[in-house]
Amino acid sequence: MEEAPPSRQPASWSDIPVELAGLVLGRLPAHVDRVRFAAVCPQWRAAARQGRLPPPMPMLLLPDATVYSLPGSEAFHFPACTGYTNTCGTGNWLVFSGEDGCFLRDPFTNETVTVPALSPARFQRVGGESGDEAEHEWMEMAEGNLPDVHKIIFCSPHLIAAILNYRSELTTRIAVCQPGASSSWSVLVNGLLLVDIVFHQGKLYALGCGDTLFAVDISVDHSTGDPWVSQIQQVINGLFLCKTIFLPDGVLILRVSYLAESRGAVLLVCRVIDLRLKAGNWDNIEVLEAERSRFEVYEANFGQSQWAKVTTIGDDKVLFLCRKFCRSVNISHNEMPGDRIFFMDTDDGYSKKVSSTCSVYNMRDSKMSTPLPMVSWKPGEVFLPHGSYLKG
Repeated sequence: MEEAPPSRQPASWSDIPVELAGLVLGRLPAHVDRVRFAAVCPQWRAAARQGRLPPPMPMLLLPDATVYSLPGSEAFHFPACTGYTNTCGTGNWLVFSGEDGCFLRDPFTNETVTVPALSPARFQRVGGESGDEAEHEWMEMAEGNLPDVHKIIFCSPHLIAAILNYRSELTTRIAVCQPGASSSWSVLVNGLLLVDIVFHQGKLYALGCGDTLFAVDISVDHSTGDPWVSQIQQVINGLFLCKTIFLPDGVLILRVSYLAESRGAVLLVCRVIDLRLKAGNWDNIEVLEAERSRFEVYEANFGQSQWAKVTTIGDDKVLFLCRKFCRSVNISHNEMPGDRIFFMDTDDGYSKKVSSTCSVYNMRDSKMSTPLPMVSWKPGEVFLPHGSYLKG
């Protein structure tokens, strides 16, 4: 009598070779899918650790910590994001405000960095020439004149930079500090109206009205160790003297500008919006046809001190833009075509719509689309930077 062949155990998903598992993981552009992949078993988590993956897509974050993971539309709750008040322009940092001041937190790793309070702060007056530490003056901010943080970026372990918006004075100012509660903000007072900042190749750049670009030199106070702005000087002339152009019949053209870094270059991204002013009332403005909203992209040419217009950002690149966050992301997945710009359609500062959508502009044909047509939310939402779930 022949013996029956030994029974074989059913194959397990954990038996997939590490190389094959890595190929599967590389086909998942959404961060949430990669988290689920690593949660299957220790072997798959090990495969994820060993693989060199393209960065996952950013996510759309709502104030109630609801997140939509691109390129899909499935919503999930991210408790680590609950209570954020702002988003940082670099890295995975979100800004949280409390009774003891502000702090930055990476929701993917729970790493936390304390940010000093805005008052007291050291005010300094520096023009185009180098400043002097002796010119700095300490000044307590009045309680009613505390600024809003227009944008904040974590430049390095020793430098945080921000644009502060003083509504009572209708002005903005650059401020820098060192991470940690014992540091103090140093606020530059020079009369410039600045709309955006970017940290590029170890240097801080600021965008002024008319799309003028300034280089900001940072020094360190030897007595306190705190950073301060030692010099700010223009490096590129602006493109337009006026950001708003009035046309007949109450139509006006608005230009909203952003700074971004992509392919080792500084980009100026201009959103051009056609608006209609009804009955001469600035509180009654409507955005005209969506397809008439368009983008122009320029690259900083520091050698010639000018902006050079470009017609593409690259077939493997996607820009994510909102007032608090600008990020260029590499795309190498069939699920998400490149050469596109994601943006919030109420980020112009004039739209008063109750709900908003995330829209996409195609650089190739200048057409608009909506990646999440069934999703709407109130203005103020941000793009949540991608994080590495392999940490922690």
